[in-house]
Amino acid sequence: MVVDLHVDVPWQVHVKHRDKRLGEGMASAEALRRAPYAAIVLPIYLPDKAHPDGAHLEDAEATFTTIQSILDDSPLFLPLLGGRAEPGRITTFLAIEGAGAFAEDITAIDRFIARGLRLVSPCHASNTKLASSATGKKAKFGLTDLGKQFCDRVYAGGALVDVSHVSDAAFDDIAVIARKHGAPIVATHSNARVLGKSPRDLTDAQLRAIGESGGVAGLNFHAPFVTGEHDATLDDLVRQTEYMVSIAGIDHVAIGSDYDGGIRPVEGLEDASKLPTFAAALRRRGMRDADILKIFALNALRVLAWRAPGASPSSASAMSPKPMVEGTRSE
Repeated sequence: MVVDLHVDVPWQVHVKHRDKRLGEGMASAEALRRAPYAAIVLPIYLPDKAHPDGAHLEDAEATFTTIQSILDDSPLFLPLLGGRAEPGRITTFLAIEGAGAFAEDITAIDRFIARGLRLVSPCHASNTKLASSATGKKAKFGLTDLGKQFCDRVYAGGALVDVSHVSDAAFDDIAVIARKHGAPIVATHSNARVLGKSPRDLTDAQLRAIGESGGVAGLNFHAPFVTGEHDATLDDLVRQTEYMVSIAGIDHVAIGSDYDGGIRPVEGLEDASKLPTFAAALRRRGMRDADILKIFALNALRVLAWRAPGASPSSASAMSPKPMVEGTRSE
């Protein structure tokens, strides 16, 4: 089974006007069935240029409504907060990608957590009033004071901060706050920088910090993040996987495909139905089936199930992936 920490279906439907029945795309309904997907994280993407002054909280609400509509109209997905997993249906988790709009009112994140939000990144491709972004330029700050309050609130509410788009300085600030809450550090869709050569990828020190925290880094299938070049092969992605496992540990690498996020996919992984090909390539390299299952599903499920001590059970009990386990944009 596949659990994917980042699939940009909501962006395609809400912004690009793709049919919500998902008859096309890298993550079409048919491709998700064929993989097969057991769970998926759908991000509420808030574009930096949504308005002249950036994204607004209303944009988050509108995208949430779109996601709800996709789920309501499709027999493929379980209802949000829908309880126990069912064979042939996909459990859905929510994320926010680029939460700069929440600088308007950081308490607004509470209602999204109550709706099932599990992961939130404080910025996307540009600096926000919360955090500096992984632009490749040396950041003069990491998290702002407001950003530190925001991340603290996210963890206290029971959700997790996603470090995939933040600067190195912001990563360090988030790691301190995560440690205070006993929370795993999660990069939903980032690879090893030593191979991918992108500031969007993770340094060895960051991969080690993720592993030491009990977190995960989700393998991104965007070729430039795999090799630093325009193209990448399946063998290149296998090398990324092996390297990330060697640094972070086998329990700390997952899938974060970035399908439908405007990516240039690894050759052989053009859509979600091709995931078994990736598993077969890892098996040929000598990886055990138990370890492949960790990368493809169990590691992601572990962090998605994390709850802060004392966090409201409103989303925790309904979204717990435990029954599933027992039953078993790149800009």
